[in-house]
Amino acid sequence: MPSLQELKQLQDLFGEIGHENEILNDEGIDPPVYDLPTNEPIPRAAPMEDETPPESEPPPETPPPDDQSGAESENAGADMETVVPPTPVANETDFDDDVPIFDNLFDQFKDLIPDELPPLPDTPAAAQSETDKPAQDNIDDAAASMPQPEENAVKGDASGDDASSDRSDDAPDNESNDASGDDDKFDLEDLLKGFGDDDMPPDAGDEDFSIPDNLFGDNDAPPDAGDNDFSIPDNLFGDNDAPPAAAPSETGTPAESGGFDGAPSVSEISDEEKASLFPDIPPEDAPPDAGVTPPDAEDKAPATPKEEKADDKPVNPAEIDDFVAPIDAAEVPPIVPTVAEDKSKKTEDAINLTDQQLSRLLDTIASYPLNLRIACEQIISEEIVEPALLSQLIKLLVNGGNAREAAALAGKILKRKINLPKGFKTGEELEAEQASFRYIFFHKFFPVVRISLIIAALAASIAYLSYEFIYKPVHAYLIYKNGYEQIEGGEYALGNRRFEEAFKIHRDKNWFYRYAGLFRDEKQYLYAEEKYDALLLYYPRDKKGTLEYAAMEKDYLRNYEKADRLIRINILDYSPDDREGLLALGDINLAWGEYEFSRYEEARLSYAKLLAAYGQSDSIMERMMLYFIRTDKLGEVIPLQNYFMGRPKSKIPAESLAELGGYLLDKRFEVVKGVPDEYIEEIEGIRDVLLRAAKQDFSLPEAHYHLARYYNNYGATLEERQMLETAANAFDAARIESPKRTQYRVDTQRRLARMMIADHEFISAEEALAKGVNIMEDAVERRVVRRSPEFGELYAYLGDLAYFVKSGDMREAVDFYQSAEENGWSPPEMRYRLGSAYYRLGDYAPAMNYFFAVSMERPYNRRLLNALGTASYMRSDYFAAEGYFKRLVNTLENERSRFPMLFPHERPEHYEIVERMMVARNNLGVTYNALAAGTGRSSYRAEALGEFAEAARAWDALERNPQTMIRAGIVDTSIPGVSLPYLNIQNILYPTQDSSGLLFMQIDKDLDDNSWWESLMHSEGLP
Repeated sequence: MPSLQELKQLQDLFGEIGHENEILNDEGIDPPVYDLPTNEPIPRAAPMEDETPPESEPPPETPPPDDQSGAESENAGADMETVVPPTPVANETDFDDDVPIFDNLFDQFKDLIPDELPPLPDTPAAAQSETDKPAQDNIDDAAASMPQPEENAVKGDASGDDASSDRSDDAPDNESNDASGDDDKFDLEDLLKGFGDDDMPPDAGDEDFSIPDNLFGDNDAPPDAGDNDFSIPDNLFGDNDAPPAAAPSETGTPAESGGFDGAPSVSEISDEEKASLFPDIPPEDAPPDAGVTPPDAEDKAPATPKEEKADDKPVNPAEIDDFVAPIDAAEVPPIVPTVAEDKSKKTEDAINLTDQQLSRLLDTIASYPLNLRIACEQIISEEIVEPALLSQLIKLLVNGGNAREAAALAGKILKRKINLPKGFKTGEELEAEQASFRYIFFHKFFPVVRISLIIAALAASIAYLSYEFIYKPVHAYLIYKNGYEQIEGGEYALGNRRFEEAFKIHRDKNWFYRYAGLFRDEKQYLYAEEKYDALLLYYPRDKKGTLEYAAMEKDYLRNYEKADRLIRINILDYSPDDREGLLALGDINLAWGEYEFSRYEEARLSYAKLLAAYGQSDSIMERMMLYFIRTDKLGEVIPLQNYFMGRPKSKIPAESLAELGGYLLDKRFEVVKGVPDEYIEEIEGIRDVLLRAAKQDFSLPEAHYHLARYYNNYGATLEERQMLETAANAFDAARIESPKRTQYRVDTQRRLARMMIADHEFISAEEALAKGVNIMEDAVERRVVRRSPEFGELYAYLGDLAYFVKSGDMREAVDFYQSAEENGWSPPEMRYRLGSAYYRLGDYAPAMNYFFAVSMERPYNRRLLNALGTASYMRSDYFAAEGYFKRLVNTLENERSRFPMLFPHERPEHYEIVERMMVARNNLGVTYNALAAGTGRSSYRAEALGEFAEAARAWDALERNPQTMIRAGIVDTSIPGVSLPYLNIQNILYPTQDSSGLLFMQIDKDLDDNSWWESLMHSEGLP
């Protein structure tokens, strides 16, 4: 406790404060300038809510200070500028209540303050604006007009009795409701209870009542009045923020009215008066911030910057010591209030909390995030924390301060930044948010909707995926399959429509391949092309589809140009060294070379590029061998034959082996025209090559076909017939069709039919020939092959069957012969038969033309001369007939002259000569008779009688039996039953009106004497 001497000094000090300026002016002493601590804010009066006085009541003008005061103010301002620069103002409405020196001062002198204070002199009401009087609900009428701290000085309420007001960082916890307060604490409210609106000087709000740091010196002793100057410097708030001079009052300045001489002392304020000022709070428990503010809040001091945040509470003037009395601004120069905290003299105040406050503190800490909770617990548990800061933190926690304020204060105490989690909310904020529609919607209704939407989305997704990837593919598959079956049954248009229907449901690349391949095998090439085009449209540059498409164009449609373009555009343009692409291009040009020889070079270039890119391999060597075969380079083929045949495990297709065997067979048995090939003698192993091909792929028809040819050249008829039948079945089963294969197939049918004819299987032969004709016509119609003489031979064989076997059906023979002639097959033998068929049909003009055409290619023989003479006579061309018959007679006489004696009944060739002599002379006599009748020359008639006589002798030689010398009767059908020469002689000797001679009209069926067909017919017993 302070001594009585210290109290006496304190009282003397208060008596001198009111007259300090006068004393200093009289003594000519400049007011001292006290330096404020640089790290402590300057306390100043709290601003009022409404700083601007109403227009109807303008504030009274402040009279200018006298010269001495002005000089002193300027002096003070100069000293202030040089010693302590003004602190920048952050917010004029803020106050920093960090004045820890008052706590120590109050604690020391609280017990020495008198109980009552003298009443203050009355102050005119006009000096105070109504707008400067904030309401204060919890004080009596005497204190109602006292200005209170601004709303932002006390948390949540402008009144001074809000127990939860927020303080700055270093202010002591003066708002605690702890009933067990320390008796030694100084209660500021007790000091200011007697200061009402009517007792305050009018300009009390213009002064700053802060006590300088060295008020009591180093030892806290009250300074001597003559050694200290308590004047306030003019530039305390800077050049522009100096507080204005006090306005004149009707009652005069404090100096005129006695200053604070009439004010009651603290000891004079009774407990009843204290209770009247704070009716709700006992005097000993009244909060220190429940005092009043200076009455004149119009001229406010600028706020100093805050250490933590902009909304810290300003210092309540009620908290200022009662040691500072109002001083007239005209009498006392402004002083620089300095607040120096003597940290070494701090008292460690005990913090006493009720159970309710402790519970609120714990609840508040529990509501904070974990990092802030740990920081608060660390601050409270540590003893090194400044009591003022700790008190402020505990007050904030007890009052349920928000996490942001607590984080800022805790960060200041711990000197590190405490970050709050993003979106963190306090309990009140969370409750308010939870009561909002937005929270209810997003946390109660929306989760249900979200789950429902998720379930619906999942169900929709499953339904969609099931529909897209299960139902549609399966449904489309069934339609694809149905369409495929329709095509197999021959319903091509219906099957194609099924494909289009399934395609609209689900697109499947494999069905493109299957449909295109089936259409190709069914020879529906337009549909197949349509499918391949669609495939390449929806799957550009599809390699498999391109290769199949090009192969179809090459093997089936012979459209080599399109096949070449497909490979180049869809494969080689993007991958020039593609192996499959180069092989396909070489094969296309190799097949194209059969029609355009220059394309073989393109094939060779492709194979050479393959050799350069991939090296030597069996597939490339095999294609090079095919190139040499088709360009007829036997010298290059034989080494490759030895290469493949010497390596049984070499990979070479059976098709290439069959082509190699056929080429070697052709070279071995070909009819040499000019200089023969020098490598022909090196040809060997043909049969081994063909047998290996047939063994490697028994279904390959070319292997069996070439084996049949091989056996034919060596006279193995049985093996040839067997190989031909096997080849015919293999050709029927083969799907791929090429021009060469078509030729081999037709030739197989021809060879097989000839063997059947030789075996007298005429019906089977006709069927085989008809089948070959159908194959040929279909291939020609599809432009797979062109018409050729080899194909015409089939028609010739059919014509021969009709001509030789089917008696009397000459019209069918003519049709077949003409078809054979149209295909290029028109040998002299067939044309003679065609003329003979026309002759037997009575159409002598075309018959004569064919006979004459034959005579232009073949030398005259007795059969041809007889046919020419007879046809000429039937056309009434007697002179031509005379010439042919005369040449025929001469030919026969030449043959007869080779035999000294004819034995027609013993030797067949003698019989034929005699018979032909009889027919020729008889027909010549008939021609002479016709000429005699036509020309009237009797010499022709005489010639006719001579020819008839020779014919009669020949007939008699043929008719009479040489042993019995009896003429043959009707029973012998080998000779004419009636002698036509004899009848012709009778007609000449005894002419009649319609007698024109009797002619032997029968001509030979074949041109050559050694006719194969005539021999076959005679062996069969047919005429």
